[in-house]
Amino acid sequence: MALNILKFRKSNKRFKSNKEWLYSKHSFSFAEHKEEFWDNFGKIKVINEDIISPNSGFNMHSHSNMEIVTIVIKGEITHRDSLNNLGIIHEDEVQVMSAGTGISHSEKNEKNVDCKLFQIWIYPDIQGLKPSYKQISIKNTSGNNLIIDYLKKNNSQLFINQDISIWRCKYNLSNKKYLPSEIKRFNWIQIIEGDLLVKDKINKSSIKLSTGDGLGFEISDFFDIDIQSETNVDMLLFSMPKI
Repeated sequence: MALNILKFRKSNKRFKSNKEWLYSKHSFSFAEHKEEFWDNFGKIKVINEDIISPNSGFNMHSHSNMEIVTIVIKGEITHRDSLNNLGIIHEDEVQVMSAGTGISHSEKNEKNVDCKLFQIWIYPDIQGLKPSYKQISIKNTSGNNLIIDYLKKNNSQLFINQDISIWRCKYNLSNKKYLPSEIKRFNWIQIIEGDLLVKDKINKSSIKLSTGDGLGFEISDFFDIDIQSETNVDMLLFSMPKI
């Protein structure tokens, strides 16, 4: 199978919300922003890039039956919830909250510098689960860093209740760039920073992604595509067997 592009979301085409304390870019429909084609990519409902001003943030609010992943890019955010969890998610750390039957939480930037993070919502495969919370640090600074392994092979990783694996991929200019060999049929790339050329090895075509762009695509296996870049690249990769 050649590379089959399903959705291509340019950064400047994302929905935007601008409040006094929050500037957010939404890859998919969110809040008052609705467009059926952009309601989701498979079970991924939300990918929001949020910049939260100092000493502000989201007050206590509730979720249910949603897997919520928070990846802090710069600064830090303080999490409090109705399960009495208190966690500070620092730069290059990741939080997973399974809302399940219901959980309330707040996310506050309690520092004097901006916090930049990605907030991701994913539909669970089972409704009515027991709520839970966990966070980890991404220790590696380059290469393909597995954050969430849906196969649950590695107890040091985070898990969500859905068949989606998530990597944070950081490629230095001098390093060879390649996607993880474990990727499945359906994938979403979200560029955090940098440029990336995604190449169709069968049809000899390519598509260029830049900072903030998102690409949803289908392949038959790892060998269908190649990636190249003339810049450092920081990106998120979501991979799933079906959508």
